[in-house]
Amino acid sequence: LVPFDTALKIEQRYFTEIMQTSEAAAMIRSLFVSLQELNKGARRPAGVPDTKFKKIGILGAGFMGAGIAYVTAKAGIPVVLLDRDMESAEKGKAHSDSLISDQVKKGRAKPEEKDKLLSLITPTADYADLAGCDLVVEAVFEDSAVKKSATEKAEAVLKSSAIFASNTSTIPITSLAKNSARPKNFVGIHFFSPVDKMMLVEIILGKKTGDKALATAIDFVRAIKKTPIVVNDTRGFYVNRCVLRYMSEAYKMLIEGVPVAMIENAAKAAGMPVGPLALTDETAIDLAQKIMKQTIRDIGEKAVDPKQMALINTMV
Repeated sequence: LVPFDTALKIEQRYFTEIMQTSEAAAMIRSLFVSLQELNKGARRPAGVPDTKFKKIGILGAGFMGAGIAYVTAKAGIPVVLLDRDMESAEKGKAHSDSLISDQVKKGRAKPEEKDKLLSLITPTADYADLAGCDLVVEAVFEDSAVKKSATEKAEAVLKSSAIFASNTSTIPITSLAKNSARPKNFVGIHFFSPVDKMMLVEIILGKKTGDKALATAIDFVRAIKKTPIVVNDTRGFYVNRCVLRYMSEAYKMLIEGVPVAMIENAAKAAGMPVGPLALTDETAIDLAQKIMKQTIRDIGEKAVDPKQMALINTMV
């Protein structure tokens, strides 16, 4: 407890500091003023008819792909969940079973809702099952070669009007779109982990992304009851461009000998909901490794601190 005038001075000080930071001010505007506009489809191109989704394809049934399949089926949209073999695809569907079963157990969903949701997810290892999809979301490993193969195999069976979206964490959409025979229909849709809980979704515009692709991406994000923000193309896009610096600084401190608990507690004291090292664990340490390796492949050895690369390799 402090005197009212003292508390007021503290509040005014922090308010002034926040408002002096343009990024924070922009975030405040987005969160509190523009949220309704975002959910109504702000940045959606005019004149493009609304998309009525009949079938969505998900490439990759790992943690992210399985999560995207869950929120899509929860919105009542049929999903084809594809992975390299049937066992992996079935494991991805089992993630949805686990999530909805937990909701039923807590009384937040009815047993019939569970049955309906699971009936909408079709696991497969056959790209031919993607035929008829309005939109395909690629959520395979953060490796451009793997993504190239997935893009080409999917486009071989998709209708010409279908939209292809990549859930890449950091690789520029413009470079991935070079793998596509129809770059106008190529867009980025980047989800955050865990997909069922995180409301924000980045929609990333490549240099050749067309209005229909952008509109379809926005329609999909709104259909699954997430909040879309449209961002331009750069390595890491908007969120990860900030978050990766947060995590990188923690790696430097760890290498320098700062205790783990001190790093995590300092981050939480600064207002972050999760410490940077815990965040690395939760998003998967091997994902950090894949991001570093892909960054080196794309822009050279100097793009990644070798000490940080060694740390992550050791952890993996």
